[in-house]
Amino acid sequence: MGDKDKSCGRGIVILAGGKSERFQSQDKCLSTLNGLPLLQHTIDRVAWVAPNEVIVAARDSEQGEEIRNRITGDFRIVFDYFTDFGPLSGLLAAFEHTRCYHCLVIGCDMPFINPEVVEFLFDIIASSGYDAVVPCWDRERGMLEPLHAVYRREPTLSAIKNVIEEGNRRLSKVVAQLDVYLLPVDKIRGIDPDLKTFTNINTPAELELHHH
Repeated sequence: MGDKDKSCGRGIVILAGGKSERFQSQDKCLSTLNGLPLLQHTIDRVAWVAPNEVIVAARDSEQGEEIRNRITGDFRIVFDYFTDFGPLSGLLAAFEHTRCYHCLVIGCDMPFINPEVVEFLFDIIASSGYDAVVPCWDRERGMLEPLHAVYRREPTLSAIKNVIEEGNRRLSKVVAQLDVYLLPVDKIRGIDPDLKTFTNINTPAELELHHH
């Protein structure tokens, strides 16, 4: 790919490697909703916002193979460096592989993510000096959406490495090291009144609920 060396403004990182205990043996991101895997819904909804770079962070080559076989679209797959390290492992792999300044980071289980909301997050980070723009439900109680947020690559990559070196695996520790704009979710209601964009599917029952 000749473009690979060129920096690009926007990238999308989709974390597919998470263990989905509540889905038993099934791989959550490949569970189907209305005939398509959750990951396919997620990619289809957001890829056009950042067409240069969509990265799917997979657990291992076995999962990567399955994603390649079942998911269509233009995306790269990277693999988690550590097992059982939660989202930080996939983030580290993705952020080391991308050249984009700003990356949307999302879970693979967000079939209703709203591309206009994503545009809004990218616009805020591009026009500000923040390291990250993270939607926030309740600042006092620390109720944030760090897996539906936009990050500036370089400071975030440094923070991920620091946190992993400290033997930690919590994304909240990474967010705590960054200069973050906590975007009140109410500011998103103008685009997505019911805030459907944040719906993530955690159990087979929730999957059932959204079938139509």
